[in-house]
Amino acid sequence: VNNTAVLVDSACVLRWVRQQAPGPQMNTAGQSTSRDLTQDVLLYKDGKLTVKQQVISLDSESSILHFQYQLSEQLSWSMQTVLSGRSLFVGLPNGELLKGTKEGLTAVLEFAEEKLKTNHVFVWFMKNRPDKLLLTRTFCYLGFELVKQDHLIASIAGDLRLMVYTIQQTHSSEE
Repeated sequence: VNNTAVLVDSACVLRWVRQQAPGPQMNTAGQSTSRDLTQDVLLYKDGKLTVKQQVISLDSESSILHFQYQLSEQLSWSMQTVLSGRSLFVGLPNGELLKGTKEGLTAVLEFAEEKLKTNHVFVWFMKNRPDKLLLTRTFCYLGFELVKQDHLIASIAGDLRLMVYTIQQTHSSEE
């Protein structure tokens, strides 16, 4: 793995995430999200999870993915993420986590592992959040680890706490 390329890609992604990613959102039936997703490319749809890719990419290696998880007939959870190379970047906004975040994030992790075949899922949140210790423990319980301070991406994270979930890809003879 080219660490310089990872650093440059990560810097681009983190800059975008800070400016654009709204984090999880709740939508009731008939309510539209803040942008029109009809022009996005459908990547995946099953009973509860829909994944679309934004037509406009960030760069040649990065794209924006929109996840929508149906909690009930009337309520859905949605999140905008960035796929860069073999890593998925997920941002959590300040404030209380919305209902459905656990279920939605679990679906995002499963999709990243099974369908996107990513190597890492990075989750980030502000270091000054009052619930940062609870979030850190919760994500550790899910298998995430704090990104060490000497890691290349930590040098550009600034006021963000970064955690990473490493996915061990298994290769079977069926693939």
